[in-house]
Amino acid sequence: MAVCCIFLLMKIWGKIRNKQLFSSETVSDAVTPIIGSLLMLIVLVALAGVAAISFSNIANEGKSTQPLMARILVESCEGGLSPNNYDEDEKEDKKRARFQENKIVLVHEGGDSLPLDSISIKIFGYGNSYRPVFGQDFLTGNISLLYLDLSPRGKNNKYYADKNKATLEDNSWNVGERLVLCGQDSAEGATKSSVKVSVDGDSDTSDNYGFKAGSEITLKVIDTKSSNVIAEQRAIVKHYEG
Repeated sequence: MAVCCIFLLMKIWGKIRNKQLFSSETVSDAVTPIIGSLLMLIVLVALAGVAAISFSNIANEGKSTQPLMARILVESCEGGLSPNNYDEDEKEDKKRARFQENKIVLVHEGGDSLPLDSISIKIFGYGNSYRPVFGQDFLTGNISLLYLDLSPRGKNNKYYADKNKATLEDNSWNVGERLVLCGQDSAEGATKSSVKVSVDGDSDTSDNYGFKAGSEITLKVIDTKSSNVIAEQRAIVKHYEG
């Protein structure tokens, strides 16, 4: 549009020059309409430029806000309810698995690379956790589990960071890489955990978790910036075999 306005400006200027050569009007009478026409054309050219820049910015913004897309699969899911007392007899203990023995392995099979600091994971299933009080008051029921992000911040270095070194290296979950989630991923001590666990709506837990063997879990991978669900998977929890 700007090019058309410039071409029109040149064309009118040519006509104005011819009019000046052959007209008997005074100089002031001829100049007034010339200036008016030129000003109008300059305004049109400026508006066309602004419009072009605006459309370009809108197009670029549209591209930058495209939701992330990736194919994420549950490669394995194993675990079991954590024992209320680790000193239980051997027969009973075989039916259970400690929090650190609950593991879910996810594999990125294709699509966009996922930035770890803006991806969350929600998991729903049946399992247990405990209140962080003396005597470990265990809670068993429907678990709602949330990894606020996938970065190592607010997580247990012994489990999450060590098991995911390759994926965490460049702060991005790339095609072909695996992510291991563990029931003991919650940060210990005074560090604020980025893993949140509630049991039957009760969020006063240690933020550790164990899922009942043989039960089904539902897992969602979410782009927190757009709230878009990137992937949703279901899996049956197999008993931890060691």
